[in-house]
Amino acid sequence: MEQRWPWAWVGEGEASVYLGTQRWQVLQTLDAPILRPYDRSAQAGLRITSLAAGWQWGLETELNRFTLPDATPVASASSPGWRPTATRWHALGSLAYPWRQSGVWVTPRLSFNAAAYDLDQALPDGRQRLSRTVPTLSVDAGLEFDRRFEAWGRAWQQTLEPRAMWVRTPLRAQSAYLAFDSAGKDFSVSSIFSDNAFSGIDRVSDAHQIDLGVVSRVIDATRGSELLRLGVVQRFQLADQQITPEGTPSTRRVSDLMLVGSTSVVSAWNLDATVRYNADIQRPVRAVLSSRYSPGEYRTFNASYRYTRGASEQLEWGWQWPVARWSGGSGVPALAVGGSGGSCSGQLYSVGRVNYSPVEKRVTDSIAGFEFDAGCWIARVVAERLSTGRSEATTRLLLQLELVGLSRLGSNPLRVLKDNIPGYQLLRGDRSGASERNLYD
Repeated sequence: MEQRWPWAWVGEGEASVYLGTQRWQVLQTLDAPILRPYDRSAQAGLRITSLAAGWQWGLETELNRFTLPDATPVASASSPGWRPTATRWHALGSLAYPWRQSGVWVTPRLSFNAAAYDLDQALPDGRQRLSRTVPTLSVDAGLEFDRRFEAWGRAWQQTLEPRAMWVRTPLRAQSAYLAFDSAGKDFSVSSIFSDNAFSGIDRVSDAHQIDLGVVSRVIDATRGSELLRLGVVQRFQLADQQITPEGTPSTRRVSDLMLVGSTSVVSAWNLDATVRYNADIQRPVRAVLSSRYSPGEYRTFNASYRYTRGASEQLEWGWQWPVARWSGGSGVPALAVGGSGGSCSGQLYSVGRVNYSPVEKRVTDSIAGFEFDAGCWIARVVAERLSTGRSEATTRLLLQLELVGLSRLGSNPLRVLKDNIPGYQLLRGDRSGASERNLYD
């Protein structure tokens, strides 16, 4: 539950108060146990953002109660797998001054991460109450160049957008046992341009680093559509890092190279590629290749290949496609609407997604179903199968009847379809195009 209202004490902004609780149900088997996340049996917070005289500042403070109701902590803190329960208060604050002129922008930012803990079980050193505050200073800057040219009888615009980010976070003592909602971020284009290698609150990586990247785009000057995008990003550590997602100090000065690209040169086709290249072994260590064919509304087919060296390999297919049309004029009785004598024609669509593991030689997860649009009502039936182990899986069936313009009845499969089928469009929904992606976001 969240309540928002305008904030005008210092400048203009917004404030919100929220309350919540969070519990997890973990799908797992005895031969492949999964570490259960902490439950938030209670959560209360305040969030404020404001803009005044060009300065942006924000503050978030929150109180959480972390529990493990279905697992009893090991009696001794020295035992493997010991996980304490606790009450935590935290505050996140930031002050920034974004500056932008034609072709250049700079954003200096000062932020802090403060947290205090009241543990139910003492740490190995005997402490049950502890706190820490970690400040961070960063400067994010970029340039924007562009030029126009003509080719194939059309006008084009090419951009060159270099970006650099400097981050300085001092080392502060942090207990490895306190990781209630923190985890290491996946190494990606977006995570490189961030001031913390961890998500959540409990862990803050020390850093003295410079992140560099550059992206070039080719844009149709008339339509504004993007034809081609190429980019490369890399991180340079200026000092050893003690707190890392791997759990061990890092002396590596240069990160892996991230290469990204996308194109829509061929009409109705979109191709994307992301490759993480390790210069030490001179080989890619991770790659994601994907393609999407979308010739019209409610017609999309996509395929992707994901590879992580020494860990996983996965093929994925997803689609939304019309498969049959129902019409009262074809000899099939039409559906009468009310008493007006009108009828609703219909269109049947197939939707689905399949994940296949070449290493395990099996389908790991799958979604399959149909949507029937009768004009005045829409029916959906979707089956979802999720693997919980090498030979175990859970299956559920989602059924929904939507009365267009009125309401939806039954279990809602729309979130499942949107999250799992790239390019999926809601029947009779918002047809506006998605906002343009930013390489660095």
